[in-house]
Amino acid sequence: MISPNRFYESKDYPTEGLKQQMWNAIEQSLQHRSRATTFVVDRRSFLYGIAASLVFVFTSVGLYATFQHLIDSSQPQSIRLDSAYETAIRQFERFVPATASVTPDQKEILSTRQDQLKHLDAAILDLKKEMNGNDISPLKRARLRQLYTMKLQIIQEMIEQGEIEL
Repeated sequence: MISPNRFYESKDYPTEGLKQQMWNAIEQSLQHRSRATTFVVDRRSFLYGIAASLVFVFTSVGLYATFQHLIDSSQPQSIRLDSAYETAIRQFERFVPATASVTPDQKEILSTRQDQLKHLDAAILDLKKEMNGNDISPLKRARLRQLYTMKLQIIQEMIEQGEIEL
C-alpha cells in the first residue's frame, strides 16, 4: 500500500526551469487581454445586465397591470360596484381612527354606535360569505349596498356629533 506522504516521488515534481516555463506561459496568456479591453467588456456586460433587468421589471409590471385590468373588467358591473363600496369604506375608516374626548354621557352613545358598526360588519361578512363572491342576484346585491350605506351613515353621524375626530 502507498502511504500518502510518499505518493509522489521527487522525480515526479517539476524542475525549476519547467516551473519557470509554465509561469511564463501563463503570464503571456494573461497579457493578451489588456486592462482596457477587460474594463470595456466588463462595463458593457454590466450595462447590458442593468438594461435587461430594467426591461424585465417594466415588462413584469406591465403584464401584471394588464392582467389585473382584464380580471377587473371581466367581472359584472354589480361586483365592481360592491368592490368600490368596500374600498371606499376601508379608506374612510382608515382616515377616521381617533375617537374624540367625550363626556361620560356620550361614552354610552359611542359604545352603542361601535356595537352597531360591529353588527353591520358581521352582517356584511355573513352576506358576502353567503354570496360567495360570484352571486349576482339583485336582491342580495341591494341588501349588501344597503348595509354599506348604513355603515357609512353611522360613521358620518359619529363625525357630525363629534364622537370621531378627523
